[in-house]
Amino acid sequence: MFSWPSLFLLASPATALPPQSGVGASAAKAEAASEVIVVRAERLPSDRSMSAQISLDQAALGSSIGLRLDEALRIAPGASLFRRTASGPANGTIQGLSLRPIAPNGAGRALVSLDGVPQNDPFGSWVFWVRHDPLFLERVDLRRGAAGAGFGPLALTGALDLVEVRGGPARLRLSAGGQGAVQLAAHGSVTADSGTLTAMASYESNDGLIPVSPAQRGAVDLPADFTASTFTLVTELPAASGQWSFRVSGFEEEKGAGTLGGGSAARGADVSGARKLEGDWGQARLILFAQTRDFSNQTVSVAADRASVTPALDQYETPASALGGSLIFAPAFAGWSPRWTLDWRHSEGETRELFRFIGNSFTRTRIAGGQQDLIGLGLDVPRLWQSDDEQKGLDATLRLDRWAHDRAKRLEADRATGAVTLSETPVDREGHVATGRVSLFVGGGQARVSLFRTFRPPSLNELHRPFRVGNDVTEANADLVPEVLEGLDIDLKNQWQGLGGDWTGIVTLYASRLKDPITNVTIGVGPGVLPRVGFLPAGGTLRQRLNAGQIEAKGLEAGLTWVAKGAGLQPQIDLRVSMVDAEVDGGRSLPALSGLRPAQSAPWASYVGLTLPLRDGPQLTVALRGEGARFEDDLNTRELKAYQALDLRTSWALRRDLDVFASGENVTGTRIMTAISGAGILSETSTPLWRIGITITR
Repeated sequence: MFSWPSLFLLASPATALPPQSGVGASAAKAEAASEVIVVRAERLPSDRSMSAQISLDQAALGSSIGLRLDEALRIAPGASLFRRTASGPANGTIQGLSLRPIAPNGAGRALVSLDGVPQNDPFGSWVFWVRHDPLFLERVDLRRGAAGAGFGPLALTGALDLVEVRGGPARLRLSAGGQGAVQLAAHGSVTADSGTLTAMASYESNDGLIPVSPAQRGAVDLPADFTASTFTLVTELPAASGQWSFRVSGFEEEKGAGTLGGGSAARGADVSGARKLEGDWGQARLILFAQTRDFSNQTVSVAADRASVTPALDQYETPASALGGSLIFAPAFAGWSPRWTLDWRHSEGETRELFRFIGNSFTRTRIAGGQQDLIGLGLDVPRLWQSDDEQKGLDATLRLDRWAHDRAKRLEADRATGAVTLSETPVDREGHVATGRVSLFVGGGQARVSLFRTFRPPSLNELHRPFRVGNDVTEANADLVPEVLEGLDIDLKNQWQGLGGDWTGIVTLYASRLKDPITNVTIGVGPGVLPRVGFLPAGGTLRQRLNAGQIEAKGLEAGLTWVAKGAGLQPQIDLRVSMVDAEVDGGRSLPALSGLRPAQSAPWASYVGLTLPLRDGPQLTVALRGEGARFEDDLNTRELKAYQALDLRTSWALRRDLDVFASGENVTGTRIMTAISGAGILSETSTPLWRIGITITR
């Protein structure tokens, strides 16, 4: 059941990007259809001059083999969460998104925005993906690199911009399948007096799988089950010289950890409002938003024989909130279109925990947290200069940001006596960072060379919250400084015809240097008594978040799409690959890390997809996705082996308004390793996931 938090908070208004190149054989048809059936006022173009490398329209999102948004992103190799686990069973703290695998982490190094409002968590910067069902989205635009002006400090490796459905026909998707999986999502709208009200809701539950390898399981290992629900209302109202938009949403999810006594829960609410203005002077958009979150997490220490557990940590609540907004002003000038952006976000939050379990109860309490302020001014200038024939030109994006961390504290006390065992008040910190992107293009944009500089301040979670998973402990670090990414991108793209179809190809070569990367660094191992942690058993590892020197990365991202021409069947083939050579330079402070690969960074990832319409009406999709070996830890001692998994989906439009589908993920039962603990306990999945479902459009 859905229990609403005390405050409903926001998400966003009605602003988004103009359509970029779509993915899917029916992309153009779907876009054309949406122009006919969707009742929606025109949205202000985005503040990002950089075009999307990959765009997923409604047709592509609706035909995704996985039903969650992060699963739909499998078509973009290298774009992933911190671990290989999908967002359904994954703990909320490892759901941060990275768009380039130079150094993934739990907080993520990419901005996820919904119609101009950041969706990254105020406390941990991770993303609760259940809030963004693909059925609720009109389009998804993926931009790798320094993506543009808006909320730049959250977009270190790029931005994922979500465009939400407004108006249009009502749709309902119902599916069920293995592991007791049930999913329901629906949206509908009404129009009156030129205004539109759109409602969206979803529910899902899953009995889950046991994550621990069968050969290592014990009595305490259980399926990692989960349930989640969401609800959203959006209204758009015409106004003088523009439009008003208001949005309110809420969500809740509960998850088992796959181990007796472990689990997590999250809930939150968002509210936002936006005002769009336009006239002979140009266009402007103002967004104001508020967000509230709460997260709880219980972890346990597992005995060596996996027959019993001991509570390790009870993070019983993590209240967090954010207030912010953005103002975009695009003056109407002949020949060029500068776009000024002012954005800000105030975040605050703290973790409240019970720890140090002795006898039959926790003996210590911990409260740790603080505040973060981000404010930035950006100027985005597409076609700052271009030749008379528009074949050569220069794009530029510049930002100046101020970041500040203050009112931080860490207080630990004895539960029985109230005596303070640790009291720290980290000093307030602030700084200013100039960032930007300059791109020189030729051939009307078919070839582009870009220099960029971006940065990311540490999240409140990284600064203040220690955590424990099993016998592995990670300490916080209030002295972390922002990480800075500098690099070069070379983009090549082209379209041509041949072999009976239309071809689209895009290649990006990049070289980057991540300075002061925030990394979990091993500083001690058990058995023994370690600082702040106390006794850590054999196999346990103590890590701390540190600015670990720098990471040098050179990579390639490439995609090739072929769509058959003609009036008959139009099959489509998609080939995509991401390759990266990333290496840590620990410098004098961390020489043991020098020459190693960053944790969780895979050297390659690939996607091969075939979409084949059949003569009797069904459409078959076959996808092969894979990834190279990655290391669990900073010392490269725990290897997660490479894999290739085969996915299938078939759909059939029985009527114009009724589509039936069946899908299977990892149908060959490939072993996919997801984690290895310090004691050598392997988490993996090899069980195929089958689903059947229907989508109704009215």
